[in-house]
Amino acid sequence: MSRILFVMLHPGFVRYYEDALAGLAAAGHDVHVAFEISRTKLREDLTAARLASASPRITCGTTPERGESVRDFLARADRSATRSGEADRGGGGRAEAFESLATTVRLLLDYLRFFEPAFAGAAALQARAAKRLPRAYRSLVAMAAAAGGPGRAALSRVLRLLERVIPVPEAIDEFLRAHRPDLLLVTPLVELGSQQVDYVKSSRHLGIRSVLCVASWDNLTSKGLMRVVPDHVIVWNEAQKSEAVALHGAAPSQVVVTGASLFDRWFEATPSRSRLEFCGAVGLDPSRPFVLYTGSSIFIAPDEVPFVERWLSTLRESPDPVLASAGVLLRPHPANARQWRTFDRAGFANAAIWPPIGTDPNHPDFRRDYFESLFYSAAVVGINTSAQIEASIVERPVLTIRAPEFAHSQDGTLHFRYLVGDGGPVRAADTFDAHLEQLREALSAGGPDPHRSREFVRAFIRPHGLDVPATPAFVEAAGTLADAAPPAPRPEPVWVIAMRPLASVAARAARLLAEDRPLWVYALRPVLTALVRIASVTVRTRTTVGGVFQTGAKRLRRLAWRAFYESSRTMGRARRRVNKPIARLGRYVGSVARRAIRRGV
Repeated sequence: MSRILFVMLHPGFVRYYEDALAGLAAAGHDVHVAFEISRTKLREDLTAARLASASPRITCGTTPERGESVRDFLARADRSATRSGEADRGGGGRAEAFESLATTVRLLLDYLRFFEPAFAGAAALQARAAKRLPRAYRSLVAMAAAAGGPGRAALSRVLRLLERVIPVPEAIDEFLRAHRPDLLLVTPLVELGSQQVDYVKSSRHLGIRSVLCVASWDNLTSKGLMRVVPDHVIVWNEAQKSEAVALHGAAPSQVVVTGASLFDRWFEATPSRSRLEFCGAVGLDPSRPFVLYTGSSIFIAPDEVPFVERWLSTLRESPDPVLASAGVLLRPHPANARQWRTFDRAGFANAAIWPPIGTDPNHPDFRRDYFESLFYSAAVVGINTSAQIEASIVERPVLTIRAPEFAHSQDGTLHFRYLVGDGGPVRAADTFDAHLEQLREALSAGGPDPHRSREFVRAFIRPHGLDVPATPAFVEAAGTLADAAPPAPRPEPVWVIAMRPLASVAARAARLLAEDRPLWVYALRPVLTALVRIASVTVRTRTTVGGVFQTGAKRLRRLAWRAFYESSRTMGRARRRVNKPIARLGRYVGSVARRAIRRGV
């Protein structure tokens, strides 16, 4: 059969496609799952290990080193330059500069999208994207946004042109050539500044069919752009198909709707213990109905515990005895559980946190406890979380409160509207009083809410029918694309290659601006550089002239002493030459005189 390469950001994404991967292996496809980041925050490495042991046709590994954020890149480049002095020389420095430019361009495109009219009111999403960019780039996007639609479109065209010119790292080309897949799957692709776009670009050049697998319900609206649209996009439902077309530029014919295979197991799940046993295990009064509060992620609810304590106090102070005595089971989000250590459980009767803080989410009982928490609850309350979707599958009444502290993550996001809009399963209240009235009605009904939830589940989770699982549809779609004839390689146009030397200038500028300094620093830097060079030349000149004079004086002294010494030696030799005959003459005259005196005597 076919070879499929599935590139995931980290092993945490396995849970979205665990059943689908097993289905592909069972259908005879060889699947290699490659992770860009070996994240162990929630022990996701165990999930990857379990996946690899599930079938001999499934293997796991890592991708070539991916790019990092602009600031991290700059710090790494500086450290490399300090160690080897080669960060800016040869092919390595050029590749790193293009890597920085790629990160910058993609973050700019992601930030720019949140100025579109569709994201009016999504200030928190815009602010989250802004945090990843140096202030110079934020100013650039702000100026383009101030110019309205034409300004945004012009900047977007420039950025997309740069994206086309940026070369794919050779390591990624070599990675795809080594695996020779018939189909490349990537997820999530739309993370802010994601470098997974390089895999899509490389697959185009090499003639490999590429597919984006949309992992979660909010990926296409709360994250970044695709930037380069793959050959196909696999989504959950028609709403996501519209998002892929309207917000990301995909053609309708490229989008395949399969349903959400992540939730298939919820349709088949059954409790393994009675309600009495479950309430005894978690510490709730089995004689009272209980409300399940499902925690949200840290972006949605960074300070959730004070809100929950206020909600619980309001519930306990209610004059309605059903509300005042109802059990409350609190289930923190696995990735946002630390803050719940501050929760004062002793202040609230018939309330419990389950599972306990620190429980391994990969434990076999973790999923069972979660299902039974939903199944035995009388109602489910949450801020904005996928648990509200799962509660709808189990046909439990789902409620939420529009709280000011969560405005950024409720009406400030597009995906929240699927829950509370027309056909949505969640009943939203603007005040605690209205919420308590809705909760009282849900508890009084004492049973599921099938009519409100089934239509949503059919449209959002299983668009091909409530009785049609999504996993086989995903496996069939991916298998069909893998077995199809590969697309023809699309080499880079000549103009792209010709523009690359010019783009290298932009790459160097991207590295410079990544320092995230005020703009006046960049304006003053050439002046200061010139002044430093002038001062350096002056000092060198003074040193040179002084050295010449100092050296000349020394040489003159040496010459004078040498001349004196040589002249002294010459005069001594001449004096000795003159004195020698005179001495001889004197000795001769003396000897003659002495002989004459003796004769006279």
